[in-house]
Amino acid sequence: MSFLRCCMWGLIFLLPASELAAPSPYVFGIFPYVTTSQLIRFHKPLADYFETSLQHPVTLVTAPDFHTFVNRTRKGQYDFIMTAPHLGLLAEKQGYRRVAMSQHTVQGIYITRRDSGIRALDDLRGKVITMAAREAIIFQTAEQQMRQHGLVDGENITIRVARTHNNAMFAPLRGEADVAVTGILLWRKLGHANRDRMREIGRTPPAPGFLLMAHSRVPEEVVKRLRQALLDFAHTPQGEAYFHVTGLRGFQPISDATMQWLAPYIRIYTRQ
Repeated sequence: MSFLRCCMWGLIFLLPASELAAPSPYVFGIFPYVTTSQLIRFHKPLADYFETSLQHPVTLVTAPDFHTFVNRTRKGQYDFIMTAPHLGLLAEKQGYRRVAMSQHTVQGIYITRRDSGIRALDDLRGKVITMAAREAIIFQTAEQQMRQHGLVDGENITIRVARTHNNAMFAPLRGEADVAVTGILLWRKLGHANRDRMREIGRTPPAPGFLLMAHSRVPEEVVKRLRQALLDFAHTPQGEAYFHVTGLRGFQPISDATMQWLAPYIRIYTRQ
């Protein structure tokens, strides 16, 4: 063995163990309810808090659409997820464990252009409505609500599907729909320049907030540590800033009652 090679091996043995085998980062997947750039801006502080709390690197990722996110979750490509409430229940049935849920409620809001003659849900006959992803809980609650008003896709209304709730929100302004159904959280965060050009005509029933879940391969002690850190997050300066930007309000435990309430909204997956 050459002198140079001996020196190189000697340096390797002198390196700290942490540099010899850096831990693989936890993959934190967030469901794509807005654009990728918005997700990063909204949730990078949370990923940083994960990393600090667990003393372990964390990589923040998403997916191009709901369907891909659900498939990647099912295949176990994420160590942690923050997802729509019903998708959290679906993940639990696939082996994920409960960590926490946001304190805000998921609710759809019907919006139209300010100069539109549409004033209420009963005015939607013959109209085009844009919503995101048929799998989304906002889509399901809105479709159910419209049926209660006698409004059925393909019969007396036309429903068009957008890639995200954010894309759906702007469909009336782009002239692509008469009405959009989007998340009330996004509507509240919309800038005045666009919000002043639209108005609300109705809301869906509220649903539980976002669920944070951990894959079964994540050690239980890590899940417990993260759960406690999330419950404490709102009481930190970083948490106050995060909840102000995202509107999620805080984190709380996930109850059995919450999961039972969500059960009807995963039938779209379990009957396939």
